[in-house]
Amino acid sequence: MAHPQGERGLRTFLAQFDLAEIRAAGGPEWLPDAGRLYAFYDDQRHGFSDVVTILHDGSDAAGATAPGEAAFPERRVGFEAGRSRPSIDWLGVDYRGLGGWVEDLLTPEPEGPAHRVGGYPDEIQDERFPVVCEYMARGLPEPGFDDEVPPDIEDAAEDWRLLLQVDSDPELKMNFGDGGRLYVFIRRSDARRGAFEKAVGGWQTY
Repeated sequence: MAHPQGERGLRTFLAQFDLAEIRAAGGPEWLPDAGRLYAFYDDQRHGFSDVVTILHDGSDAAGATAPGEAAFPERRVGFEAGRSRPSIDWLGVDYRGLGGWVEDLLTPEPEGPAHRVGGYPDEIQDERFPVVCEYMARGLPEPGFDDEVPPDIEDAAEDWRLLLQVDSDPELKMNFGDGGRLYVFIRRSDARRGAFEKAVGGWQTY
């Protein structure tokens, strides 16, 4: 595989994952059960759908890290099943008229770096990610908070899933904006058929 190019040269190699390990740990059923994913990051693409590029190798051959000088220290990881819950932003609930008890619906801020495959994202800013992803995938400008979303986009947005969340991590010298997070999303239907080139992503910061 060719190392993906970014705005100013090669993209930064971010992570690689063994899909069999993820599935064996109870990972999402919409991920393939074999092969590897490779994630590459371009810090010049803030706010763009291709801030992270995902490559998929569906073979069972032993994987290797990407060539070139590493931007981050290496950390070997394992996977374990966990729980997450959708935010009211993810669900599309207008919380402005709900009153003070809305705080009970908010997902508490994680303690320490929150790296994740699957589940729901830990949003930093108010943003309805499934709808935003559908707009990005169609090459449309992101809608405003009060913009009416067409029914076909609402329906299509239900297929989007969190593929990868990478948090700022001092031990790995990762800092996205001001302690922000990277998010990568993919349609469940695209992931099942291995079309990871259709993933979209971005990052939020404080």
